[in-house]
Amino acid sequence: MKNKIITLVLVVLISGIVHAQTQDDWNKFRLAQSYESIGNYEKAFELYRELYQKFPAQFQFYDAYYRILTQLKRYDEAIGLLKNKLVQTPEDFNTYGELAVLYERKGIKDSLEFFIREGINRDPKNPMSYRFIVNILIQNRMFDYANNVLELAKSRIPDNDMFIIDLININTILMNYQKAVSEMIELLRRQPQQISFVQNKLAQIVTNPAGLETSIQIFEKNIDKKNFSIIKTLSWLYFQKKEFNKAFDLTLEIEKLTNSNGYELLDFSNRAFQEGFINEAVKGYEYIIKNLKDKKDLEAMSIIGLARSYEKLFESEFQSRELFWKFYKPLPDTNNKNLRESLKYYSIIFSNYTLPNLVAEALYKSAYFFKEYLQDYNSAKQLLDKLISNYLLTEYYSKGLLLIGDIEKITGNFDGAYEYYEKLRTFSRADETDRTNAQFQMAELLIQKGLYDSAKSILSTIKKATTNDVSNDAIEFLMIINEQEGNPQLLKIYIEIERMIESKKYDEAIKRISSLKLDDDYSILNNKLRLMLSELFITTNRYSDALAQLNYIYELKEKSIYSDKALFRIGQLYYYGLNDVTRAEQSFNKLLAEFPSSIFVNEVRALINQIQSKNF
Repeated sequence: MKNKIITLVLVVLISGIVHAQTQDDWNKFRLAQSYESIGNYEKAFELYRELYQKFPAQFQFYDAYYRILTQLKRYDEAIGLLKNKLVQTPEDFNTYGELAVLYERKGIKDSLEFFIREGINRDPKNPMSYRFIVNILIQNRMFDYANNVLELAKSRIPDNDMFIIDLININTILMNYQKAVSEMIELLRRQPQQISFVQNKLAQIVTNPAGLETSIQIFEKNIDKKNFSIIKTLSWLYFQKKEFNKAFDLTLEIEKLTNSNGYELLDFSNRAFQEGFINEAVKGYEYIIKNLKDKKDLEAMSIIGLARSYEKLFESEFQSRELFWKFYKPLPDTNNKNLRESLKYYSIIFSNYTLPNLVAEALYKSAYFFKEYLQDYNSAKQLLDKLISNYLLTEYYSKGLLLIGDIEKITGNFDGAYEYYEKLRTFSRADETDRTNAQFQMAELLIQKGLYDSAKSILSTIKKATTNDVSNDAIEFLMIINEQEGNPQLLKIYIEIERMIESKKYDEAIKRISSLKLDDDYSILNNKLRLMLSELFITTNRYSDALAQLNYIYELKEKSIYSDKALFRIGQLYYYGLNDVTRAEQSFNKLLAEFPSSIFVNEVRALINQIQSKNF
C-alpha cells in the first residue's frame, strides 16, 4: 500500500513538471503568432523553429514553422522539412502536392512534375490521391497542372463524375470554353439532375459573346432529343442570345419529351415576360390558349399573362424617343390594339375567376385604362365600385379609392371625391404614397371651398411626413397658396386648369392659360402657369411656342425656383423635339455652369455624355 502511495505521488509530481513546461511552450507559441500577425516574421521564425525542433511531432508547431518558412521564401529549408515528413508518412498525398508548389515557386519544372507524378503513383487507383493534390494546386492557382491531374484521374478512375465537375470549374476559370462546355455535356448525360449547376457555370461563360457562341455550337453539335437537361439548357442558351424562335421550338420538343402538359410552355412564357421579352411571352401564352384548351389551370395563368403582357406592350409605346420626355402624355388611339387586348384579357379575369388579388388587379387596371386613356368615367366607376365593395384586403383597395376619388373630382363631384380621399386617408392599411396623394387632392378641394388654413394644415403634414415627390409638390403648393391668398380667383382657376389637364383636355387648358393676364414676372403661380403652358405646347408638338415660354422664365433678370427647370427643358426640347444637338449641349452646359446645385445636374451630365459619344 505504501509503495502504491509513493508511486502515485511521483506520477503527480512528474505530471506537474510536464504541464509547466508545456505551458511555457504554448506561451512561446502564442508570442510567435503575435510576431507573425504584425509582420515581424524573423522573430516568429526563431520561436517557431525552436518549438518545432523541440517537439517535431506536434502538428501545430510543424504547421506554423512550415508556414513561416514559405512566407520568408526559405524554400530549401521548407523542402527539407517536407521531405523529412515524407520519410515518416510516405503515403501523405498533401505533402507531394506541397513539394510541387515549392518547386514551382523555385522555377524547377522537372522536380515539380516529379512530385506530382510520385504522389499520384503512390496509389493510382485511389481517387483521393488525385483530389488532395489537385486541391493544393488549385489553392496555389496552378490551374494548368491541376487540369492535367484531373484529366489523368478521369482516364484512370471509373467513377469519375467528381473529376468532371472539377474540370468544368477549372476550364471555366481558364476561359477554355470548348473544354468546359464539352465536360458539361458529358455531365448532363450522366447526371441530368445537375442542370442547375451547369446553367450556373454557363452564366459565367455567356457574358463573353465568344463564350456564348461556343456554348451554343457545342450544345447544338451534341443535341440529344431524349435528354431533357441538354435540350432545356440549349433553350436557355438561345434565350441568352435572344434567339427566341429556336428557344420556343425547343420548348415544344421538351413538352413532347416530358409530357409536362403545357407547363414547360408556361415556364417559357413567364420567363420571357420576367426578362422583358414581351412579344415572345405573348407567343407562348397564346399557343397554350389555342392548343391546350382542356388545361383550365394553364388557361387561367395564360390569360393573366396575356393581360399583363399587352399592358407592358402598351406602356412601352410611351417610352419611344418621341414621347417618353413629354411631361403630359397624348391620348392614344382608342382602337390601340395593345390597350384593347389588355382590357379584353383583364375583363376575362374579373368575369370568370375568383382569386381575390388577381380579380382586384384586373378591376383596378381596367378602370385605370378607362379613366386615363378612354375617358369612359362611368365604366371606370362601375369597376371601382366592385373593387371597393368586395376586395378590402387586397393591395388594390387603397389604389381603387384614390382612382375613384380622382374620377369624381374630374367630373365635378367634389364632395364625393373628398369622401373617397378621406376614406383612404383614414384606412389603416393604405399604401403611404396613395395616402399622401389623397391628402394632396383633399388640399386642392379645400382651396376651392376657400378653406385655406385647412388646406395648408394638410400640406404641412405631407411636407413633414414624407420625402417623395408628393412632398415636393406640397411645398410648392404651400408657396403658391401663401402668395395668392389675396387673389383666390386665380388660385381656383389654377386648380381648374389642373383638372382639364388630368382629363386630357389639353387644347382647353392652353386656351384657359393663354387668356390669363400673367403680368407679374416674379409670381410663383404665374411662372408655374407659364411652365404648364410650355409642357402643354410640347405635348401638342408646338415646339416654338414652348420655347418662347421656357425662354421667358429662364431669361428673367432675377432667377426663380423654375429657372433651372426651364433651362433643362429647353435642352431636352432641342435634343428630343428639334434634334438640334448643338443647341441642346449648349443649354445643358449652361445649366451646369449656372445651377451647379440643381436636381437636374446628374441627368444633364448623362445627356451630355450621350451627345458626345454619338458625335465621337
